[in-house]
Amino acid sequence: MPIELSLLNKFLGVAATGSFSRAATLLQTTQSAVSKGITQLEAGLGSRLFDRTGRGATLTESGRELLPRAESLVAEAQALHCWMAGRRDVVSGPVRLALQPGVSWPLLEAVWAKQRRDYPGIALQVAEGTTHQIEQWLSDGRCDVGVLSRESSAAVAESWPLFSTPLLLVAAPGSRHTQSPTVAFDALAGIDLVIATAHNGGRVRVEEEARRRGMQLRIALEVDSLFLNKRVVASSALCMVAAWPAVSVEVLRGELSQSRLVEPELRQTYYLAIGRRRHATSAIRCVAELVRGFVPSTDWGLSQVTGRV
Repeated sequence: MPIELSLLNKFLGVAATGSFSRAATLLQTTQSAVSKGITQLEAGLGSRLFDRTGRGATLTESGRELLPRAESLVAEAQALHCWMAGRRDVVSGPVRLALQPGVSWPLLEAVWAKQRRDYPGIALQVAEGTTHQIEQWLSDGRCDVGVLSRESSAAVAESWPLFSTPLLLVAAPGSRHTQSPTVAFDALAGIDLVIATAHNGGRVRVEEEARRRGMQLRIALEVDSLFLNKRVVASSALCMVAAWPAVSVEVLRGELSQSRLVEPELRQTYYLAIGRRRHATSAIRCVAELVRGFVPSTDWGLSQVTGRV
């Protein structure tokens, strides 16, 4: 009995996520369609591929044996599609791009404009997530390209450094903490902070430097939302530490103020990652190149706002 490629895609989706419902989300279909497809594939191969439990689905021995062959067949089919598209000088297909909230809009604005102009056949799908979430999405195939604040594991993705930007102390307009162009890192010992719940790149850099100096940070509030962190700072006496792209819009509008952290200057480096879970199609590679080719203005426009670099 011939095996349809769509059934192998459903098999790979369940194998990657360990769940029929999450595979349905990944494949943009229904859970019943995924379940029906797996049942059809098992009937065609004459072997059970998953053990179904209340916690999800795990591969049987037959499923584990099928996995590398299914990945190879699907990759070959995708490569064939890309080859034909290349012969027609057309790059097309879906690309799932995941970005950290702190860098998402400045980067997406530029990448999306170039993608629409140069590669209109690409269907770009964008999600925001923490570094940990993006790594998980790259690992299980829920995203193809990621931008995150630490280098991803080599087993999960192929990574390259993109750019770095200084960390800033951010406060409400008129705050005494941001009256000077710069503020020494030691001053954080006397400032009440709102900080991200997730241990993202910026928080890790700040906490590492504080430990090195024997400083105790005054964390008044932890919030798992960049948007809410900025709203808290804008409406209270709390401050936050953030990279320029995370607060650029609000600073330009006068809703937040900022000073650069110095002594030492801390910088946040962002990385581009292409997941190894799926074959990197020409569309995925094109989007990755658009991201990699993005060159931000000097410190994301910081010199234009404050007159200093």
